[in-house]
Amino acid sequence: MPAAYLAPPRPISLHAVLDASSSAGTVPTIDLEWEPFHAHVEAFLNAIDQYTMDAKTEIARRASEHVDMVRDMKAEKEEVERRITLEREREAVMLATLEQERHTVGDLSSSLARLQQTLSKTKEQSAAVEAELNAVRKEVKAERGEKERQGKVLEQQRGRDAIELQILQEILGLRIEGVKADELLMRFTLLDPSDPEREFSMIIDVSKHEYTVPNCSPPLSTLPELLRQLNADRDLYSFIKRVRKAFRALVPNPPAAPSKFDDLSGPGLRGPIAENSGDAKDVQDGSAMQTLRIEA
Repeated sequence: MPAAYLAPPRPISLHAVLDASSSAGTVPTIDLEWEPFHAHVEAFLNAIDQYTMDAKTEIARRASEHVDMVRDMKAEKEEVERRITLEREREAVMLATLEQERHTVGDLSSSLARLQQTLSKTKEQSAAVEAELNAVRKEVKAERGEKERQGKVLEQQRGRDAIELQILQEILGLRIEGVKADELLMRFTLLDPSDPEREFSMIIDVSKHEYTVPNCSPPLSTLPELLRQLNADRDLYSFIKRVRKAFRALVPNPPAAPSKFDDLSGPGLRGPIAENSGDAKDVQDGSAMQTLRIEA
């Protein structure tokens, strides 16, 4: 306790007190200085009370700080536990991933081994295919050469056929051309002795089962009967012969002495073509003619 709360000690002599009381004839008394003592006690008690209040305040402050610290530590503990749980979950996922990757690596190793075996077989097959390809290339080259040779032969034959076709058309006075899909244009000449180049034409439509003639120049009065007969017998060759006869009947002055093929070629063969072509004889004797017939 601080020294300010205590009175300084004052020495008291008991003999002096007794002597003083004896000489004065009074009862001996000792002055205890109660008032200062009481003041000192009051001051002491006040100091104790103040100390108690300060101690309580400090204890309350420390308790509040402790509660806050405990709360913070609890929150920190929960956060740490949450992180630990999260890390454990991540660890479990990582371990599962590692295990899966281990299996994947094993599968990939097996697949790689199989692919290497397949690659080896493929290389062997590729070598065999390359050898076959070289052989095929040689065959193709030889075949191409043969095709080119045949193409030249066909081209030469086509040229001869074109000449023969031209001669045949000139001899027969008949040209057949395709004008549209399923339509044939027939041009007849050598029917009028005064004008051998005069053209008689007809378009026949064969797109349907019943043949029709959308155009005929000049018109034929017997055309319906000719079509009826064609649709009945389906004989196009005979139809052409009958149409030619019908066109020739329209000529005012038909030839006086028709040949044996007059029903096909009209007034007769042209002299220069018949004389200059070796194939004209085949037409004259009938060996080059074939029957045209369209089946129903």
